[in-house]
Amino acid sequence: MKVRVTSVSREAESLSTAPAAIFVISGDDIRRGGFSSVPDALRLVPGLYVAQQSAHIWIIAARGFANAFNTKMLVLIDGRTVYTPTFGGVYWDVQDPPIEDIDRIEVIRGPGGTQWGANAVNGVINIVTKDAAKTQGALLAASSGVNEGAGGRVRYGGKVGDSFAYRVFGTSNYWLPTAASNGGNSYDAWTISQGGARFDWDVSAKDKLTFDGQGYSGLVRDLTAVLTPTSPATALVNFNTLLNGGHLLGQWKRTVSDRSSIQVLGYCDWTERIGSSPDYRTICDAEFQHTHSFDARQTLIWGGSVQTTGDDFAGTFTVNVVPARRRDTRYEGFLQYDVALVPNRLRLIAGSKFEHNDYTGFEYQPQIRAVWTPAKNQTVWAAASRAVRTPAETDSYIREIPSQINPMPPPLTFFLVEGNPDLKSEVLHATELGYRYEWSKRFSLDGAIYYNRYYDLLALGPTGAPTINLSPFYVEVPAQIINAGEGQTHGLELSLQYAPIHRWTLTTGITELRGNDSAGYPAVAANPRHQVTVQSRLDATRWINLDAYYFYYDATAQGVPTLNRVDLGLSTKPLHGFTLSLWGRNLQQDRHTEEQPPGGPVTEIRRSLVFKLLWESRPD
Repeated sequence: MKVRVTSVSREAESLSTAPAAIFVISGDDIRRGGFSSVPDALRLVPGLYVAQQSAHIWIIAARGFANAFNTKMLVLIDGRTVYTPTFGGVYWDVQDPPIEDIDRIEVIRGPGGTQWGANAVNGVINIVTKDAAKTQGALLAASSGVNEGAGGRVRYGGKVGDSFAYRVFGTSNYWLPTAASNGGNSYDAWTISQGGARFDWDVSAKDKLTFDGQGYSGLVRDLTAVLTPTSPATALVNFNTLLNGGHLLGQWKRTVSDRSSIQVLGYCDWTERIGSSPDYRTICDAEFQHTHSFDARQTLIWGGSVQTTGDDFAGTFTVNVVPARRRDTRYEGFLQYDVALVPNRLRLIAGSKFEHNDYTGFEYQPQIRAVWTPAKNQTVWAAASRAVRTPAETDSYIREIPSQINPMPPPLTFFLVEGNPDLKSEVLHATELGYRYEWSKRFSLDGAIYYNRYYDLLALGPTGAPTINLSPFYVEVPAQIINAGEGQTHGLELSLQYAPIHRWTLTTGITELRGNDSAGYPAVAANPRHQVTVQSRLDATRWINLDAYYFYYDATAQGVPTLNRVDLGLSTKPLHGFTLSLWGRNLQQDRHTEEQPPGGPVTEIRRSLVFKLLWESRPD
């Protein structure tokens, strides 16, 4: 409850009084959990649905609308948005910061559009890495697992004088394939290697500069159907996609006075995915924020940003974007006023984000939040918000042939999905109510209820009249993406933590989700109605940790079976600077299904055993 967070109000505040449904995974939680990837660590968050579809595809959603594109969750790493405008989602296979360098992951369930802009509809995941001054000395880490794969990481941090700190790192990971339903291996193994550096410079007592850069290269494997206009569809075949990319980021923070501070952030990010749907994209963003306190009770935060993104989509017969080359620019401004109506008791936050984009024009995303603190160990908060998800490039301009309709020619007939340049943004109206309670250091409770109403949801419209192509000769049956209608979700999210004895902590998360599926868009059909997580953390001795996790998801309406998952782990520090850990994953059964990919074969996640070794020259 005393952890400092920045994702809710864009300024540091205690989690206990933050006016949103926020959960923090600390760096120690990640280390103790033995996690090999960020998506696996996100399973710890109450109210977040995390399912592994293949070795490199994860479904991550909050409050409904789970799908492989993760279209309503905004993800940031050190303030850099990794939400791609190509399809309006996240490529989780390349969001692979070194696990040991993560300081914390702040997860907001619910809208964050006022602070972070469009597409922060159902939640925000903000990954914050450590300052270079906190990663000094050498680090070597290696992991190897039965049915998981192997990985290695190397890092070195140092200082120049007392004010300049740096770190450089390199990582390489190879992930084994999942199991196929026929008992063999799926074709979905993947590899990724990356390297980078970070510099933190305290230029003066008032100024701090941060520079961060990274590059990566990898390969993912998938099964895909081969469709051509001159021959019948080929069964699923092996297909490789090359991954290349990286980013450069700079940030300046200046403390103007005790009441005023300025932040300037700029970055450029580039992505190349060379495969069945080749995509080449660059994104550059510049942001400014000014925080000013008029007095001890009133604070105004305002700022703006400009983002430009260029895309070169090398189309195929199966997938095309017209035009193939495009550049879009988005302008944003925001302001937020925070006032303590009753000092230390009642606080009100109101503000809005304003934006202009090249797809829907002007958008606004207001919110009002209130925090009541009747006692030092109790907090009640409430919020009403409006958030939008703007159409992605593929929503507006795609021409995709996902399947062949007739089993035998002639003539070859294909189903065609067409984009719609006249789409409106999907809109969310959300109301939330939350309560937090902490009794000493032994027991805490954090709960939230919400009601979300969605408008102008995107879905496929009815099929149109077939069109005939003469050379080569084939038929297309089109269906256009449209703003189909409305939907709603509502539910409860509850987290309980109890320490029955010293060195032993139990944490339970309970999630209940309800809603309706309308206009052909699955608001809740792809999500479990009931979720339960239980975590046990026991420090048996100063050097031996015993941890256990249990995850329960009930069956979804789309046919994913009930999941009961058990993970057990042991970690120890036999020598100074060394940490050894052994984790058993998915111990409840030999293999299980977490998600059914649309149009592809069902994959199964195997039981695994993972061994990790870590050495630090300066473990303090």
